[in-house]
Amino acid sequence: MPRLRKPESAIDRLIFLKKATETAAKEEANGESLITKNTYDKAIELIGRLNANMGNLSKFKSLSQKEIREKNQSMDVLKTYVRDSWDGCRRRVYREQLPLDVFAYYQLPKSGNNPIPTTDGQWLEIAELMIKGERDAIESGYAPISNPSMAEVTDVLTLARSEAEDVSEADKMLDEAQEAVSDLMPEAAALVDRIIAELEFHLDDRDDASKRRMLRNYG
Repeated sequence: MPRLRKPESAIDRLIFLKKATETAAKEEANGESLITKNTYDKAIELIGRLNANMGNLSKFKSLSQKEIREKNQSMDVLKTYVRDSWDGCRRRVYREQLPLDVFAYYQLPKSGNNPIPTTDGQWLEIAELMIKGERDAIESGYAPISNPSMAEVTDVLTLARSEAEDVSEADKMLDEAQEAVSDLMPEAAALVDRIIAELEFHLDDRDDASKRRMLRNYG
């Protein structure tokens, strides 16, 4: 006997339910519906909830991608400012023959070589420590560096932290949207099974060609 392949993903279950109810409505108008009204009503109601939840999921996926893109852009700017600050610090130390200890205020080793942070968190922490380090350097009698100034680094650091927080909030909303869709999957799977069972029951006495045609129309 021809059989319907059960949909497994959320989107495939939604597509199945939509096609089944659309076909059932047409068949009902012709006086021949293969699924019960109760099943049809439950499917229509579930389709509404699935549409809403999956719409939210799509929206928050787009939002998460946008926030990640903006965060990455802000981090690239911060890295440029930090590296430029290191360049400025090295030039001043070598030009003015300052003690190599000055490097430490700006998170540089005595070699003057740039550190190689590997995570966004490390870049944020280094920028924060550089800003604090320059305050300590000024208290010790050293002039602040410029081009960029630590005030400029502070501005880009503030933006980078804000963008990182936006990503965290967007990810939280995305997780909640995904969970809302997942919560409906047991109900959707059970309703798909119910529709298939009703179709097979009503088509039991038909020939295979007729069964295949009707099942194709429903799903």
